[in-house]
Amino acid sequence: MTDMEHKPNGWNLPINQMTDEEWKDYFECRKKYDIKLSVDEEKTQYEKIMSFLHVNEKKFIEESKKMPVLPNMAISYKCFHGLKAMKDFNLYWAKEVYPDEF
Repeated sequence: MTDMEHKPNGWNLPINQMTDEEWKDYFECRKKYDIKLSVDEEKTQYEKIMSFLHVNEKKFIEESKKMPVLPNMAISYKCFHGLKAMKDFNLYWAKEVYPDEF
């Protein structure tokens, strides 16, 4: 079965409406961004993020999205902003806790 046949819970709610092309992009992003990081990788990524904090806002945001989003924050963000707004985030941890939501 394809990803398109396993859309997340709430896929048909107005906030989560996407075209087939947007769904394909969403699932490609899931493959690209949902990465489990080791403790050392998390530390390195956190240091990278902090190095951009006061220097380059765009780079800070870009690097921040690579850190796994806390599950409760992810489910709340989904409710208020929809799945499309989350496509570039690392949802690895969230998918472990809420496997049918992302």
